[in-house]
Amino acid sequence: MRCRGGNGAALGDVTARLKSIIDFYPKHIKKEDELFFPASRTYFSEAEDQAMLAEFWELDRKMIHEKYKAVVKEFKAK
Repeated sequence: MRCRGGNGAALGDVTARLKSIIDFYPKHIKKEDELFFPASRTYFSEAEDQAMLAEFWELDRKMIHEKYKAVVKEFKAK
């Protein structure tokens, strides 16, 4: 809101926060991918693990399709 209102200092605040997110997320995702998820998967049987992965990939596939359907719908509305 401050930035929209013409407060020039707000842009610096937004930029600083975005930079902190840019620094944080790659390290966070790497930690999840290389440490957390592999360790957590050891608590499940092979069948449970594969079932969860299959559900994840299905959800991910649908989510991408839904996103782009919404984008196309928005373009058509314009």
